[in-house]
Amino acid sequence: MNKFSAQDIALKPCFRSETLHSFTHIPVPSEKICRVRGENLCFPPINDTRPYTIASFVNSVDGRLAFNDKPSAFYIAAKNMYAGNGSTADFWMLNALRCVADAALIGGNSMATDADYLMTVLDDDLQRDRISAGLHEHPLNIIMSLDCTDVPLEHELLKQSTVPRLLVTSPKGYAHIKAHLKIPYKLLEKDTPCDLFKAEKELPVFISGTDALTDVKEIMHFLRKNGIKLLLIEAPGYAHYLITQGMMDEFFLNRSGIYVGGNDTMVFGKHTKGFKADVHPHMKLLSFDIYNEFFTFGRYQFMYDDII
Repeated sequence: MNKFSAQDIALKPCFRSETLHSFTHIPVPSEKICRVRGENLCFPPINDTRPYTIASFVNSVDGRLAFNDKPSAFYIAAKNMYAGNGSTADFWMLNALRCVADAALIGGNSMATDADYLMTVLDDDLQRDRISAGLHEHPLNIIMSLDCTDVPLEHELLKQSTVPRLLVTSPKGYAHIKAHLKIPYKLLEKDTPCDLFKAEKELPVFISGTDALTDVKEIMHFLRKNGIKLLLIEAPGYAHYLITQGMMDEFFLNRSGIYVGGNDTMVFGKHTKGFKADVHPHMKLLSFDIYNEFFTFGRYQFMYDDII
């Protein structure tokens, strides 16, 4: 656990949208969150079709998610030499969103940047608030991969059983893990209710779609049916994919006051084509906070009127 001083990372609230008045769902009431942000994290009522999806990313002023020599997104915050505790506030914000989420999702490429990557709450105060609110001790850790060739199969996240985890992939991905995965696993049926938070020595695996493609609607329905209301996306590539499907609800987008540039650095949807001028989602600013002149914190809601 890390010690986060609310005084050291407190943000200066600059803007709040009236839309937030209709956000009545507070998953985890928290004095710590209120002290840092000035208010609890609240969300719209959750429907029964799919989880409400949120994502947390930090980028440079020119929209880069990583340096070309340091693929981990954490360096965009950590290498801001003028940020002060702004980079700590950025990391704490990720923990606050993990605190309120039922599950968090990561991709294979992100796993490869950190051999010990676990999506847990690393703030003692937030962890106590999470338990007091009746949420499970840890968010369900979901590993999402189309064909599993990008997933480091010896990763600690897969081998451990303290933190609940779930591997989601396509039939082609299942063929890959059958051939290469060396730890025990079990298949979950889409129509059979299951306890995704039960401590399992066997790695739970959910197969969806056909060939090397997954069925995102089927996956989201499966998660929601099994108790996942709020889903945190920590994989930039999958977040972009959800946007193309009209299924990404919010971005918590923190801006680190550095410039990266170049065409060899990570951006959203780097390996796909962009939206067209007449067909694209819009983003409504829900809140805007400042830590200092070198670090800002924005919260945006996606609007898909033009593409759905």
